[in-house]
Amino acid sequence: MRKLRYALVFLLAGGVAHAQAPKPAAPILPKPADAGAPDARSSSDAGRRDAAPDHPGPVRGDEQLPPGHPAALPDDDGDAEGAADPHDHGGEANPHQGPNGMFRASPDLVDDDSSLPTGTIAVQLLDPENKPLPNIDVTLGILQQSVAKGDARKHVNRITNADGAVRFDGLETGSGVAYRVSVPRESAVFAASPFQLAPSKAGMRVKLHIYPVTSDLEQAFVVMQANLYAELKDDRIQFEEAINVYNFGRFAWVPDNLVMSLPADFTALNSQQSMSDQGVDAVEQRGARVRGTFGPGQHSIVFRWQLPYAGASNVDIRVGLPPRVAASRVLAAASQDMKLRVEGFPAAVPNADMNGGRLLETAKEMQRGEVLRELSITLSDIPTPGPARFIATGLAALGVMFGLGYAYQTRGRRRVVPKGDAKRTRQQLLFELEELERAHRAGDVGPKTYERARREIVDAIARTLAS
Repeated sequence: MRKLRYALVFLLAGGVAHAQAPKPAAPILPKPADAGAPDARSSSDAGRRDAAPDHPGPVRGDEQLPPGHPAALPDDDGDAEGAADPHDHGGEANPHQGPNGMFRASPDLVDDDSSLPTGTIAVQLLDPENKPLPNIDVTLGILQQSVAKGDARKHVNRITNADGAVRFDGLETGSGVAYRVSVPRESAVFAASPFQLAPSKAGMRVKLHIYPVTSDLEQAFVVMQANLYAELKDDRIQFEEAINVYNFGRFAWVPDNLVMSLPADFTALNSQQSMSDQGVDAVEQRGARVRGTFGPGQHSIVFRWQLPYAGASNVDIRVGLPPRVAASRVLAAASQDMKLRVEGFPAAVPNADMNGGRLLETAKEMQRGEVLRELSITLSDIPTPGPARFIATGLAALGVMFGLGYAYQTRGRRRVVPKGDAKRTRQQLLFELEELERAHRAGDVGPKTYERARREIVDAIARTLAS
């Protein structure tokens, strides 16, 4: 139990303390990456990106374990008890043994190697203690990108030798091809960051660690942090969530049918695109199913979803969370009088995003005996449409009636549109239709507005064809 307690202390002292700093502009989640474009940053960046996060140093204090953590985990004070520490090496110095039983993972590596020929990738597979893994099937994914031919994908497989090594030779170099090394293992997939081969006198060396796999949270040394951002948009509320997973153990955790519940009428759930297998999938009328391989270190899942909004001044929402949430933060874009309340959380305080917009936020760190299974959120005093909206609607209706009357009076005197004018008008309408589709896919236009605007543009295009 104490090991998870110290993991919590590290999380709250680092991750949550950082989260309480002045906030960036909403939304809190990054824009989805292009699904078809691999990460083509430099190999040195990729190597740093693969490195495991810094591990906590000695921790002082008598902080308590957060809720939801299983009592069956080994306890350093001899309480359960008597359970053996799976990382104990009989008192011998172990470079992978962090403080209080936390596992110190070695970083993976993706880097240039001038000793390798151009167009060569040398891979070595290692276990958690950096021992080579022989006779393992390694997959090299190849993505070829071409403006003329589009994207093409293929895979090449090799088996590691007695030293846990394998080479891929004679590969294409340049910015048009990206590579990714991966190893399926039981229910997990271990993968290095994608990279490209520079057309220079150097190959690429990859070191990838393979960990034992578990779906049992009693065995996994995992703590989580949940962040949620809400914003009203037209006829819906858009939510953005980030789940940070901290794995302090030597097992790779693979969730088994873990579904975070959402309101039954949720729509448009989209997971941020990435080159890993981590993410969420929509389960109709239930919520978001978490998938992926979470090895030692820190990982983040980001996703968006929407909820229909009928214009009420108060809205209540319940959002399910994954297990072992040690801390949570909720933010909402708000008008001047709007209020945010989260059950069991401190009163929300106003803040400002980078654009000067008003932001309400509240955060909570779990204490011993607390279990946070869901967020019960209330948005109140939401501005509702006043009489001006109905006046505008009435004026628009009068305009339509006038237009219909004019059309009736001038029937038989049909205006002939010159071909040049019709063509230019049609091109402009097609451009507007394309922009509308793009905004709808991005979630910036609601379904009702989208259907109405699309119908009007299509009708206008038909009239230009008739002309």
